[in-house]
Amino acid sequence: MIKRNTFIICILLSSFLQAQNTGEVDSIAVRLLDKMTGVIGDLNSLSVDVRTENDFENDLFENERHFGTHSMKFNGPSKMTIHSHGDKGNRAIWYNSEYLTYYSFDENNYVRFEVPDTTIKMVDSVNAKFGIKFPAIDIFYPDLTDDILDYFDHVKFLGLKTVENVECFHVMAFNKETSLQIWITNDAMYLPHKYLFIEKDNNHMQHEGTFANWSFNPYIPDEVFEFTPPKNAKLISIMSKS
Repeated sequence: MIKRNTFIICILLSSFLQAQNTGEVDSIAVRLLDKMTGVIGDLNSLSVDVRTENDFENDLFENERHFGTHSMKFNGPSKMTIHSHGDKGNRAIWYNSEYLTYYSFDENNYVRFEVPDTTIKMVDSVNAKFGIKFPAIDIFYPDLTDDILDYFDHVKFLGLKTVENVECFHVMAFNKETSLQIWITNDAMYLPHKYLFIEKDNNHMQHEGTFANWSFNPYIPDEVFEFTPPKNAKLISIMSKS
């Protein structure tokens, strides 16, 4: 049985102490983020659940917390499905490399878009045009580390923390407007366990997600990513943000 990777921990802690004296970006934080994105990027398929908590400004101009659970599946660079349940309603997304379908279980209606042929391009396109958000999707971006370094002024490794009985490496990135914290599991996989994004310039709104039930390289039939309209479901259209 393989023992806990104490050698890696010693290297990380040593690098952290050195990084404290070398500037605003800790090399250890960067290596942890690279490790996390590298592991996810090497997978051919993936299934994971995410529990989210997001603040929204309500009619009283106060932060109102909304909760949701999301079952996410990815197959290669161009297939994805997300089933979501929570305060924002029960809905699902199917993406098959040609079309994205957004279906509301509560209203029994759906919209369909012709979209780019990779998941990353599709997400960016649909979000920009229609404002559709995808839970925790940034965590799965292969360029996440570069995006964090480009956007935030400070990137720090804050040591080992135990989060919901899971020991994690704690990384924080921040600037004057926003902050991001990611907890990465201290095991062979270096998986994201939890994230917290705070909009400091927007009444300190918080957006939090916790991952569970990871399945690596599962067999997922292509039919899973195809949408079949339920009986009496209505095809509707929505206006572009532009």
